[in-house]
Amino acid sequence: MLVRVAVIEKDSCKPTKCGKPCRKYCPIVRTGQEAIYFVKDDEPPVINEYLCSGCCICVRKCPFNAISVVNLPDELEKKVFHRYGVNAFKLYGFPALSPGSVTGILGENGIGKSTVLKIIGGLVKPNLGRVGEEVNTEDILTALRGNVSFNLVEKIFKGRLKCIYKPQYLDEIPRLIGEKKVEEVLERIDEKKAFDRIIEQLDLKRVLNNRVNTLSGGELQRLAIAAACMREGDVYLFDEPSSFLDVRQRLKAADLIASLKEENKIVVVVEHDLTILDYLADYVVIMYGQPSVYGIVSQVLSARVGINSYLEGYIRQENIRFRKDSIKFHAHVRTEETPQVKMFEWPTIEVSIGNFHLSAESGSIGVGEVIGIAGPNGIGKTTMLKELLKSFLGDSSIPEGEVIKKIGYKPQYVSGLFKGVVSDILKEAYGGEIPEFLQDELIKPLKLDRLSDRLAETLSGGELQALAICTALLRDSPIYFLDEPCAYLDVEQRLTVIRAIRHTVLAKKSSAFVVEHDIAALDFLSDRLIFIQGEPSVFGQASQPMAVAEGMNSLLKYLDVTIRREPDNLRPRINKKDSKTDRLQRAQNKYYY
Repeated sequence: MLVRVAVIEKDSCKPTKCGKPCRKYCPIVRTGQEAIYFVKDDEPPVINEYLCSGCCICVRKCPFNAISVVNLPDELEKKVFHRYGVNAFKLYGFPALSPGSVTGILGENGIGKSTVLKIIGGLVKPNLGRVGEEVNTEDILTALRGNVSFNLVEKIFKGRLKCIYKPQYLDEIPRLIGEKKVEEVLERIDEKKAFDRIIEQLDLKRVLNNRVNTLSGGELQRLAIAAACMREGDVYLFDEPSSFLDVRQRLKAADLIASLKEENKIVVVVEHDLTILDYLADYVVIMYGQPSVYGIVSQVLSARVGINSYLEGYIRQENIRFRKDSIKFHAHVRTEETPQVKMFEWPTIEVSIGNFHLSAESGSIGVGEVIGIAGPNGIGKTTMLKELLKSFLGDSSIPEGEVIKKIGYKPQYVSGLFKGVVSDILKEAYGGEIPEFLQDELIKPLKLDRLSDRLAETLSGGELQALAICTALLRDSPIYFLDEPCAYLDVEQRLTVIRAIRHTVLAKKSSAFVVEHDIAALDFLSDRLIFIQGEPSVFGQASQPMAVAEGMNSLLKYLDVTIRREPDNLRPRINKKDSKTDRLQRAQNKYYY
């Protein structure tokens, strides 16, 4: 027996512009039953899921890709935990939580991870799928009977445990706090008397006298993490804590978050950087389904098993395959020397911006080569990329908005970069109609097909990032200059982008420079590495391009961590400090394995 889940994306539906083909062609409506009906002509329709046959004709006929209909086993209906409204996203299940450990939640964007955090934190009250009804706490607890952490969950929903929540988006923090100084804000909320220890660990000393509304994204992220960890609570929730942070800052933040479990706290983390999630979490919950339509919460797995299961697309413990293909970190053939056919050579670089100075040795990039650029925040990676771009173009006066129309360039910040309809922007980048294979390999995995009729000005940060990387790769360019192409993207989108960059470079016999903080992405992408070291915001010294093994070894030595590979899928894993493997690799001076 199957049940229907029908979801309508309200932002995409334009009932005054389409002639309402969803209702017009519905076979159930033609028999006289109101399976699809419009309450108001200018508002999205309502789909009656009990009358819907699941034929999906409405899905295919909708010109704006606004409708999704899926058939699910009726057993799942017993696990419905929350629904946002009629024909809206549906959440099945709820994770088991345990004190004294870190539980990671892994899944695509739009699958319900943030919803789960908000429910735990009391920001969203679950309705068990009963839209429009008042659901009391006892009903919720009855639905959770059998959950291995029922007693803990009962205390959370009855308000007996205090939850501390670090949100995903940080835009509201400057607006709410305004011109107060960082030191003033943190001293006021320091309930644990841990001010000195935490600002030292998160490198916040330098910005203590800065006003909150002047902070960068990375500084805001560290402020939010510090604020959460300084407060007394029983449950700590972190939504994407590594966004905007460089590798070193990610590791320090992970160590601080992990230290909460020593206080026997419940810690739940949503994270897309697999290397950091593996390093931080004790357990992992996989969320799968169809983004923006429904999400299912898996049972709790160990971190290693959970991440490997996610990459495999198959949860053995539940006999569930949620993705057709597995993901493996196949090491591509790398050259240890400079390629014979050079695409571009650049001279020695000396540039000063304000009080910051960057020095870089001369070098070259070969045909079919990807060079990664690595280093901490504020060390000059973006400056290096822009200097390489200027050297290649031979003109430093072209505005950024014009550069992206001439060459495959994805800047670090993309807000306000695009104007117009998404489909028109993509066609302009490619130079005509986009072929089916690119739709399947790039546009659909990045979920841009569902945004084709939207205005770029209305897109979220993650959607804009996907649009920016997609337009850059669609352009016919001898060299691609990509600044943090994986920012804001979920695990599957990151892997799509990584594969697309490599495929584009090889197929077009072009080259690419890529700035990236995700160690797994850098490892998978790069043929050689430029490592920039120095003192952030003061000076940076960029090396010549070096072999990946040498470059990653230098980077990891600087970060003071060692990495091994998972035998099953070759994904890089950070060794626990002072473990047997960690000590052995340090003794051999093999930080990168």
